[in-house]
Amino acid sequence: MAVTASSDVPGPAERSKALEINNTYLRRFLARIALHTTAKFFKHNGPCIPISKHQILKTGYSVHLMEAATMIYVAQNTSIPVPKVYSSFIHKNRAYIIMERIRGKDLASAWKSLSKESLQKILSQLKDIIQELRSIEPPPQTGVESCVGGSLYDSRLPHGTPRLGPFKTPREFHRWLRNDAEASQLRDSITKQEADDIKAMVAQQDGEWPNPVFTHCDLNPSNILIRGQEIVGIIDWEFAGWYPPYWEYTSAWRGNIIRREWQDILLSLLDPFPEELDMERTRCKWWGEWRN
Repeated sequence: MAVTASSDVPGPAERSKALEINNTYLRRFLARIALHTTAKFFKHNGPCIPISKHQILKTGYSVHLMEAATMIYVAQNTSIPVPKVYSSFIHKNRAYIIMERIRGKDLASAWKSLSKESLQKILSQLKDIIQELRSIEPPPQTGVESCVGGSLYDSRLPHGTPRLGPFKTPREFHRWLRNDAEASQLRDSITKQEADDIKAMVAQQDGEWPNPVFTHCDLNPSNILIRGQEIVGIIDWEFAGWYPPYWEYTSAWRGNIIRREWQDILLSLLDPFPEELDMERTRCKWWGEWRN
């Protein structure tokens, strides 16, 4: 299945036939049989279940076929190592994605055994991977949206589930993030400094923005597979999509609060966006994960 970034694919239909890949009766039957037979021979954690030495089945009511489409899109447009997708389909309102089981160890598990030299080689590769992902040319009129112009997912956003968007422009996305609030609606109970911070945030959010860049949004050590000193797989693309250029940087800050060492490393690999980070700190305080 060729995946193209196009708004012709309707967002509301993403869980339907529009995004199914190699969907045949035989593949559906074998996948469901594997869950009750071969899967019992392998350890698993979460929605990703090994069903053979070479294949993993990701399934669940929270799993979305967009993740399979995204992996194909990244494979078609970059040299980034991602799992090969063999099939994806919906059965009884439950998504199934059959993909390659990449032979490797996640960076989180390997971290303590790596020498400083090995870790630096891996991080250098990761920096190149991030830059290659961000260098994908967005199609004309691309907004904040998935690889096929549909909705996105981010469980870390207060109202980011089950899906969000798509948004035609970054401004539309930013308005959604702040619940359409305007600076003129500020409460009298807040301090002058808080009011100034919110006004600055709104002005920046409503300003002009460059083209979006393709963003993984969840680059944590558990999603980076290595073999020796080589990155052999980047996994878990469920949060990925076209976002404003600062989003990967601020996602690294938001998503790694309890992993301070990794947060510092990841931020050092990304182009810095200090003004946008201040903007996001204000948003998170009043409309975000740590709203008080």
